[in-house]
Amino acid sequence: MTELREATPAEQDSWEQSWTVRLNTWYGRPDVPARWAAHQVAQRVAVRAAGGDGSVLAITAGGAVIGVLAISVAEQGGRRVAVLSDVTISEEHRRQGHAGRALRLAEDWARGRGASAIWVVTDPAEPVQAALFASYPLRSRQMIKPLAGRAGLPAGLTGRAMTVTEFPGWRASVIAGYAADMADSGGTSRDEALARAELQTSQVLTEGLRTPGHSLFCLEADGQAVATNWIAHGRWPGVSWVYAVAVSEGHRGKGYGRAAMLLGENVTLDAGDTHLALNVFGNNDVALGLYQSLGYRAFDNGRSLDLSPAGAPTDRMS
Repeated sequence: MTELREATPAEQDSWEQSWTVRLNTWYGRPDVPARWAAHQVAQRVAVRAAGGDGSVLAITAGGAVIGVLAISVAEQGGRRVAVLSDVTISEEHRRQGHAGRALRLAEDWARGRGASAIWVVTDPAEPVQAALFASYPLRSRQMIKPLAGRAGLPAGLTGRAMTVTEFPGWRASVIAGYAADMADSGGTSRDEALARAELQTSQVLTEGLRTPGHSLFCLEADGQAVATNWIAHGRWPGVSWVYAVAVSEGHRGKGYGRAAMLLGENVTLDAGDTHLALNVFGNNDVALGLYQSLGYRAFDNGRSLDLSPAGAPTDRMS
């Protein structure tokens, strides 16, 4: 029988060391800046440390410790949400169903503390994680690309900075689109998504169009604006971030999204960064296909499961 109990201090220390090593392997691949990878690891560790009501739990079977599970619950957007930082099973005990049973126990643990959902970040390069969390809908993918050199734009396409008169309408459109993406991904209600989109946009673009470190620009086709892109530079060491790229109604399906991304890569190089990263929501297969065709690879998959009211657990948790 698979069970959970509070880890001892020694077990917790051993898990933290192991988890940090695995995180460094996860993020420290050859196509990313070393400082960026170190930042990602530090951020994951900091998020867990600030997790609120949290525990590191030993996974046992027949009284023997076979793995560790780290989980926490915190307030988020007016509701309690669980965050599963890690679930790991010792090599000799894998492929016996222990991880799946431990995950069900983690869900019961979260329900018992009033969580309405459980979130996890998985490594896209690990098929074992994809299999374990197959029942958790994919909400988002974070992707990154090393920029080898400046890209040329197709004939007739040029880029320019967004104007003051264009900014208010663009801002309203970005907020509406971001809110719709959040809601459609299944992670939040539409009202909550709209409020979060408005707040987050204001917090990032503190000085509107003139916010330092941000590039807001338009792609023109034969002198007509057909797409926009918003990029923040130096969000992480050596890495710029795409906040919003959009093609105007009536101009989609013509390759303008790809051109706007290529223009963004050039702007990123001009700003001194070597990589460009972005988020694509789990339900946006069209955007995912575009980014993959441009050479972006996923480094984080965000998944979540809405928790139904607690029923009789299938395994006992001590």
